[in-house]
Formats: sequence, structure tokens, C-alpha cells
Amino acid sequence: MMLHRFFLSAKFARLNLMATIFQTKEWENFKLATGYSKNWRVFDILVLEKKIPLLGSMLYSPMMSRDQTKLAMQKIFLDQIKKIAADEKALFYRMESVEEADGDIDPAKSGYEKAFEEMQPEHTLLIYLTKSEEDILLEMKQKGRYNIKVAEKNEVKIEKGSVENFFKLYETMAKRQKITYRNIAYFQTLLDIGSPKEYVQVFSAKAADGAVLASAIIVFYKDICTYLFGGSSDEQREKMGPYKLHWEIMKEAKKRGCKYYDMFGIAPNDDEKHPWAGVTRFKKQFGGNEFTALGSWDMIFSPVKYQIFKIAELIRRH
Repeated sequence: MMLHRFFLSAKFARLNLMATIFQTKEWENFKLATGYSKNWRVFDILVLEKKIPLLGSMLYSPMMSRDQTKLAMQKIFLDQIKKIAADEKALFYRMESVEEADGDIDPAKSGYEKAFEEMQPEHTLLIYLTKSEEDILLEMKQKGRYNIKVAEKNEVKIEKGSVENFFKLYETMAKRQKITYRNIAYFQTLLDIGSPKEYVQVFSAKAADGAVLASAIIVFYKDICTYLFGGSSDEQREKMGPYKLHWEIMKEAKKRGCKYYDMFGIAPNDDEKHPWAGVTRFKKQFGGNEFTALGSWDMIFSPVKYQIFKIAELIRRH
């Protein structure tokens, strides 16, 4: 789901995707069914509106490709956004880019300010899938390879999962970590809208006794396979179900022609105080390369209300 650069001969090679799943009709319908109120296509860039109680609304374009990001810098695009913002009383427009953070695009030159929060993860881990399975395994950390073998010895099986089994693990894990979480209807809607074209699928790892050890919601779109959501059980952890789960997902992604497995979110700079520190250590057992996207940038139309919204969001998130 991201515009990527990957290490090839110790250097990144550019892959320019024309679009991401976050700009598809399916994602548009999903967001309209789960909290966003309106949508527009501005030169084929998806723009969503979300109401902000007592203040107005925000406009948002999710995960734009390099070409879309360049267009979002242009006056012809911004004039349309400003017109929509005026009609809808929007505080700001947030554009989110998958272009590389240290690349040649600088949104600040067009009047954007770096957003105070991420919508989708800006720091991620990418695994190159066009290599052989043997080479992918060799590039994992020794512990990652070992734990896959442990899962295989324990006869852990990977199969198509259900939203219900996924949600039980996801909800339990969120409560254990004391973090906010989505309701089951959110994930069912994602599956209902994304599965007809086989964009979205649930995978589960099961022990020999039938217990669900881990589950993940995966997106397949063009060259990218993305680990969007996941959950794991505290029971039978010694069987290493999550390791087998992700290895089998990678193999399935290879069969579908995907070039990359996007782990979708890690702590930046190995920050041990980051909420994702634990999951980052897990994800890095699979090898791969870190990638930082431009991420979220705001075009602010109502500075005072924007500051009120910013303060309220920071309080809510902490």
C-alpha cells in the first residue's frame, strides 16, 4: 500500500505505484460506512470528509502515490480543495503520502505543515518477496527462522480465518495492552467490501487441538501485501503460532505475484518507549528493510479552530 524503495545491491530501487488500495472505490466505500460523511474525486484523488463536533470538519486524502502527491502540490488541485473546504466549513485538509520521506518532494513548499499525528503508519518494515523462499528465510533473524521451525514441529496450521476468531484475539490483546480498539462491525464491513475482489482476507494460525493462536487481516493489492490488523493469544505461546502465520502469508503473497510484504507500522528509531516497541521487535525477526514515508501533512484553513482540535486530540490520545 506504499510507494517503496528497497535495498537491492545495498541500495533502494524505486517502485512507483500509480495508486494504493487506500485510493480505491472499495476503500472509499469502507470509510463512508465507518465514520466519514462525504467524498469527492478531485482529479481522481479521493478526498473524504469527517465531521469534528462543535468545530466543523476535516478533509482527508489517504495514502496517495508519488504522482498523486505531486498533483496535490499544484495550485489547480489546491484551488478545488479550498473551494470544498469553504463550502463544508473544513478546518484543514490532510494529505497523506506514501512517497519516501527523504525524497525530492517537499509539501512545505506548497503551504502544507507536518501533521501533529499519523493517520496511517509512517514508519514501516518491508520484506522483498521476489527472492526465493530460501533467501527470504536466510535474511530473517536466526530467532525468526527458529521459531517458524518450532511452529512447524508443533503442527501449527494456517487456514482462512473468520472475523469472529480474529476479533476475540484482537479485543483481548487490546484490553491487555490497555489501548483503544475498533468494534467487530468495523472489521466485518472491511471484509464485506474488500473480499469480493479478494483484496482482504483473514488468516488464522491454529494449534493441533484447534485453538486459534494468532490471526491477521491481510490486504492484497497490486504488488503489495499488507499486514493491516492482527491479534495473538497468550495461550500456547510456546508453539510460536504468529511466526508460522506470517511466513505462510508471505508465501501466499508470492503466489499472488506480490513483490513486497508490508508489516505496516513499527516504532521509529527502535524507540523502546514507543507503544509499538514490542510488536516492532517481533516484526524485525522476519528481516526486511525499514521505510519512512512522507506521511500526513495539513493545509490549515482555520488556525484557531485547528489548534483547539489539535489540543483536544492530544488529550484524547493520552
